[in-house]
Amino acid sequence: MDKRQRIILYMLLGVLIVIAVSFLFVKERNRIAAKRGVFVYFLGYDEEQKNSYLVPLWRETDKALETDEKIKLAIEYLFKGLTEEEKVAGLTNAVVEDTLLLNVRVEGDTVYLDFSKEIEQGGGAEMMTDRLAQIVFTATQFEPVTKVQMLIEGNFIKYFSGEGITDVEHPMSRDNFDYSIRQIITSTGRNRGSGVGIGDSGKNKAGKSFSESLNPSLQK
Repeated sequence: MDKRQRIILYMLLGVLIVIAVSFLFVKERNRIAAKRGVFVYFLGYDEEQKNSYLVPLWRETDKALETDEKIKLAIEYLFKGLTEEEKVAGLTNAVVEDTLLLNVRVEGDTVYLDFSKEIEQGGGAEMMTDRLAQIVFTATQFEPVTKVQMLIEGNFIKYFSGEGITDVEHPMSRDNFDYSIRQIITSTGRNRGSGVGIGDSGKNKAGKSFSESLNPSLQK
């Protein structure tokens, strides 16, 4: 093989290497992009502090969604509740699972969520506040949404449940709630479903949670 033939061979090998690397890059990018999902906020209870905190748990989806679709999916996962393993880990859900989400509309930084009347079922000011916090934190993880305006059966409301919580009269943000956010340690990694322990407490009311900040797929 003369020098010219070797040069051509090396060039062909170089092209094949570039094609192979490009293929692997695209395959890996598509694999990462396919890992889409939403965080759903559930509750834990601190026995020492005697108060509730929020735990974002990851729920996957197999396709890209618009902001209103992501919010709808996340709230519907909230209605579905916890797995048995998550319940054993001590997490709870203040949202009535029979509730229906009738409509979702995003306008600027506010999402309008229209619920069926079951959203008000139950009692106790603490439980109702927990319920509102779960809804607001779950719905405001997606930019540019930072506020939630609640409706029931298509109507704006001046107070929530028999407890008379009046925050619902205006759009609510995370700043309306004094809750810390804690990360759950799972058998497959942080905030990926079934829980086996709690750790890394932190407070981040106005912005995104620590887990949300680490997941760029939420901002797509």
